[in-house]
Amino acid sequence: MASWLFWLIIILGGVAGAVQAPVNATLAQHIRPIPASLVSFIVGGTALLALTLFTLRGQGLSGLGQGLSTAPPWSFLGGLCGAMVVSSVIVGTGAIGANATLSLLTGVQLMAALVIDAIGFGTAGPIPIRWPQVLGVLLIIGGMKLVLTR
Repeated sequence: MASWLFWLIIILGGVAGAVQAPVNATLAQHIRPIPASLVSFIVGGTALLALTLFTLRGQGLSGLGQGLSTAPPWSFLGGLCGAMVVSSVIVGTGAIGANATLSLLTGVQLMAALVIDAIGFGTAGPIPIRWPQVLGVLLIIGGMKLVLTR
């Protein structure tokens, strides 16, 4: 995949995350936060199922099954993490607004990501923490403070 496409997908994901917050919070006003999270996952899961079937490219479901059987058990916890993220965004957006919620969520994610990269958890291998990364996260935390100030 071309490097520009990675950037585009990430940027679109950022926009989608910002749009998702008020959309899901609005749904939660009608059916409560946890059921709204479930509906969000059902809609998203259906879209991903269609995309998966469209992009198998000859791999077939057997190849997908074989890959799943070799994946470590802990690698299936991503869905639980996603459920926590979606639920926290729904609850937070309803209570303190989308901007404050996403600022706080992003700051915490970046702090955790520094540690995760440093210990080498995941597929990229260890990525040492350097002062520019720490400074960047501190600036983001400062920005969060400004966003959270009312």
